[in-house]
Amino acid sequence: MTTLRFVGDLPLWLGLVLALFVGAMSWRYYRRESFDLPHRLKWLLPLLRSLAFFLGIMLLTGPVLHHRTVIGELGRVKIFVDGSNSMTLFDRHMDLDRKLKIAEQLGWMPNGTVDTSAAEIVKELSTARKIFAAQLSDKEIPEEKTLQRTAETFNKQLKNILPKLPATVQASLQADVLAPIENVMGNPSDETRIEQLTALLAICETLEEVAIKRFEESLQAGHSQSQSIQTALSLFDETPRWRRAELGLKAASANVLKQIREKHDVEVVRLTGVQTESDQLFEHAANTEKEAPVQFSNITDLSSGIVVKQQGRSTSQNSESSTPQPETAIVLLSDGQHNSGPSPQQTARVLGSQGGVFYCVSFGASAQAPDIAVVGIEYPELVFQKDQVRGVITVRDRMPLGKPMVVQITHADQVLWQQQLLTQNVSERKIEFEFEIDKLVENFGSQFTSDIQQHALPLKFEASIAPLADEAEVNNNRRSFQLAAITQSYKVLLIDGRSRWETRYLRNVFERDEQWSIDTVIAGATTDDAVLPRGKLDNHFPDSRDSLFEYDLVIFGEIAPELFQEHEFMWLREFVEVRGGGMVFIDGHRGLLKQLDENSLGSLLPISWRAEQFESKPVSFQLSEKGAQENALKLSIDDEANRRLWSELPPPHSMLAVDALPGAEVLLEVNVAGVQQPAMVTHSYGAGRVLYLAFDETWRWRYKVADVWHQRIWNQLAKYVMPRPFAVSDEYLSLDTGSVSYESGETVPVRVRLLGLDGKPLNNATADAMLWKDGRIVSTIHLTSDADVPGMYHGLSGEVTEGSYEVSVRASGFSDAVLKARTQFDVLSPESGEMVETAANETLLEQMAAASGGMSLREEELYKLPELLNPLSSGRVVESDTQIGQSYWWFTAIILLLTLEWILRKRTGLL
Repeated sequence: MTTLRFVGDLPLWLGLVLALFVGAMSWRYYRRESFDLPHRLKWLLPLLRSLAFFLGIMLLTGPVLHHRTVIGELGRVKIFVDGSNSMTLFDRHMDLDRKLKIAEQLGWMPNGTVDTSAAEIVKELSTARKIFAAQLSDKEIPEEKTLQRTAETFNKQLKNILPKLPATVQASLQADVLAPIENVMGNPSDETRIEQLTALLAICETLEEVAIKRFEESLQAGHSQSQSIQTALSLFDETPRWRRAELGLKAASANVLKQIREKHDVEVVRLTGVQTESDQLFEHAANTEKEAPVQFSNITDLSSGIVVKQQGRSTSQNSESSTPQPETAIVLLSDGQHNSGPSPQQTARVLGSQGGVFYCVSFGASAQAPDIAVVGIEYPELVFQKDQVRGVITVRDRMPLGKPMVVQITHADQVLWQQQLLTQNVSERKIEFEFEIDKLVENFGSQFTSDIQQHALPLKFEASIAPLADEAEVNNNRRSFQLAAITQSYKVLLIDGRSRWETRYLRNVFERDEQWSIDTVIAGATTDDAVLPRGKLDNHFPDSRDSLFEYDLVIFGEIAPELFQEHEFMWLREFVEVRGGGMVFIDGHRGLLKQLDENSLGSLLPISWRAEQFESKPVSFQLSEKGAQENALKLSIDDEANRRLWSELPPPHSMLAVDALPGAEVLLEVNVAGVQQPAMVTHSYGAGRVLYLAFDETWRWRYKVADVWHQRIWNQLAKYVMPRPFAVSDEYLSLDTGSVSYESGETVPVRVRLLGLDGKPLNNATADAMLWKDGRIVSTIHLTSDADVPGMYHGLSGEVTEGSYEVSVRASGFSDAVLKARTQFDVLSPESGEMVETAANETLLEQMAAASGGMSLREEELYKLPELLNPLSSGRVVESDTQIGQSYWWFTAIILLLTLEWILRKRTGLL
């Protein structure tokens, strides 16, 4: 098979454009002197000259005729190159002997320049030690014969390796490990042999580290003056993994790709997330100058792309022939940092059963690099404007101990919080933060027009750690997060049948806070109002359903059910079920809540009462597992500290015995006579949420600390129970799109409330929400009227892609200029932790190879690949190139064109 290829300095498209341009200009220039010639010559002479120029310019594209002849039956090899961001990491911390071997393989220094046998001996010792240690660490004590046999094997290996180690290490290993092991194994009656042997292997591991250090010191001392070695090491330190993979396949020293192509049908594919794309760098063996694609995926999926590619090939083959297909070798060049998609081991097992054998080549150091990374942030999605934003930054700290680092949170280059710490070299640490946003929200609020009210202001922040010296990767030192700041006042309705301590302090909590507006209704036989006061005045029960629906939270205490009318109970139920409001029941010992039945509010309660009551006094609070996970009950970011703080809060002197109903969740328990009893229970009811407290003594949490815990807990509980506010509103429209950020592929709920010209809820309007991205409408969402809530409309978008969006609304009866309110949200790519793990996952790659019956290699062993793949093929490929641009045919064509033009010019009398 012969194909035409272009491998010159200019790409084909650019060469064609340039050649056509030069040809056209030359044709136009030479045609000026041929106006008086016959019609044919008037066109022919300039055309001959233009064609000569065209062929001359096309020489720069390097035209080549590639001849490929297949003899016999070829094996099939698919080479998958990991195209994820982790392959852009450097491995400056890799073991020195591995660096030198890789440098030799890549042709950066002659083979055999450096003797790395000492390091190989130490690694041989390490392998033997690990095998023996694995035997000792079995859950069941090894049998005597097995233990004796394993120890003898290890001793034999140790004695063979010992003479090859440095003299100082030899003496220590003989005295501190070998001789003591022989003594221990010589005493089979000693019951502590396993512990002694484990301790001796720990000493052996320390000596291995010493031996490797001595090897590296001697190597650096002996070759510090060698310019070629220093240059090779510098090249390695500045070459990322993906580049080493590509150079390793093309390196002249082994020419791995060329060898494989000589005997196999080869396809090279780059894995980019769940997709694959042909890797043009390897499209032709002769092409060694093209740069690799610079686009890398933010996830590593070592399963989906391979499956799709493999299945696609199998389908096309099966459609052509029913004959059995030869085995396929799947070569995977990767660092193994799989973080998305199905299990690679299972994929390798399935494809292995179908004839797809994995040969995995690991790129990257086996140890984690010195690095520090922000791996997660815990924070509330909604906060009040005057609240402190509290959260925790999770950091992976793999830097040496004691190095200073600065952690900070910023908004648009304004530092809101900062803390100086020291590195700890731990896999994970949590750093608490707290900062205020009041001034920030005020500055933003001044930017909005007076006819648009921003109720939930979206704010973007960034948590970052200042880059440290010698860090492997600085791009993982920062992570952004978004939350919404509530700027409006919330309305609370507090209802009780007496002015008990709990009611008084709760009223004070909300009255003293500017962000809350509270109406307190106290009614009953022992109060000033024997009848429930109703009306539109403050501290009156609402006289209409719409007025009740203006509240965000109802706190319902011990009040006689007979004070309410039947339709008022229906309003309260619909307040939770339909409007999505929050309701908190605070029980007491008068038993008035027990009188609530299904026709009143009994169906809202998440508990049932027991017949007996507690005789013992409650001892202490304890968070349930569910409660410990809820931000509403967070007094400290640290889980242990949070549980401890709750256990130290003053318990009630008495409480009611209740059981949580099926589907309800217990958030808080109280220890009564050694048994944990439900104290705070919640469940969802319709569109809203209900919270029940089996005691009325949260005011005791003020003991010695005033409002520190009491006010904070009730603020958090209120936000937990009540509905999310609309983000923005104008005179006629209120609009909300839920969270301020979503992940790619999620759907976005749109909630709208429309008011008519009379200020009342507008029903039966035709309304749509438009999603804007980059200044244009990308989606239109039809909004459906809520049959239960007047003026309320809902809609759901399709799956959204990454980017920043703005949402507007159009409705029948309104012009676009009237409905001014718009809200925003961002769609983020999922956090995969792609750049957090800096070491190669050699274990995963070994498991994939083993599951399919293949083999795993390190990158310095890439040269072994052609030999391993040879058994797959019974044929070979003969390839050759004919350089057209350097052949006499191309030159003859140009000369003939110019000669013919010269002859015709002479015959017509032109110079």
